[in-house]
Amino acid sequence: MLRPVRGSSAPTHGVRFLLFLVLWISIVGGLLPATLARAAPSELLAADAPQAGSDSVASAGIQTRTLATPASATPTSATPKPKANTIHLHGGLFAPIDVNATSPTLGLRLGRRLGSHLQGGLLVGWTFQRKDLEQPVNGLPGLQPHLILARADGQLVPAMVFLQVNLTEKRFLAPYAGIAAGYEWFFLRANDYRTGELASATFANWAWESWGGIGMRLDQSLRLDFEVFYNGGSLQRDVADSSGQSWREAVHVNGVGARVGVEIPF
Repeated sequence: MLRPVRGSSAPTHGVRFLLFLVLWISIVGGLLPATLARAAPSELLAADAPQAGSDSVASAGIQTRTLATPASATPTSATPKPKANTIHLHGGLFAPIDVNATSPTLGLRLGRRLGSHLQGGLLVGWTFQRKDLEQPVNGLPGLQPHLILARADGQLVPAMVFLQVNLTEKRFLAPYAGIAAGYEWFFLRANDYRTGELASATFANWAWESWGGIGMRLDQSLRLDFEVFYNGGSLQRDVADSSGQSWREAVHVNGVGARVGVEIPF
């Protein structure tokens, strides 16, 4: 019959193993909930990262920030930059001081912006003038007719550089003033119907022009202008008579006028 031997350590090892097992289970059981509690926000953040700002993230107590959109990705409503060039078309009437009659005139100013209120460019124009030598015809009924004995047609053509100051660029009414200087030609053609003689001459010299007006802005690309102007110059030519004597003839083109125009930026 077998008997236990005194001093055997078998029961002692079993008890120690059971105590160690109970202690390990208690430790693991206490640490596991804390570990899960710490890991839960990270796991939720990782799971909901593609859906930032969703209800699940908000319920987990996680604060989110909206990233700023780059400035280049959103359109901006900037003030449009004024166009650099302008074309001004105008027409009206011109009255030379030496001639008691008005003449139709047309013109064009091609300008470029030099500053916020200043522009400069080229001015060209055309003014037509006609003068008839007439004689009343007697014995005919109705309105009194006249017989044209001679006719002289003149065409005034300037080519100048100009500067113009616009006092405002934003208001509905835009006052402005300008001055120009350059060369001017006067082409004269005369026809004497009594003798059948036909003559022509060209006068030219330096001349100048100034104007002032006010414009009404119809929209950003069109302005309607009303202006008065003054043209100054004495156009000349050299002639020689039958004896060989040289003379100088002059035509004074000083006068005032009024015109209406449109200014178109481009």
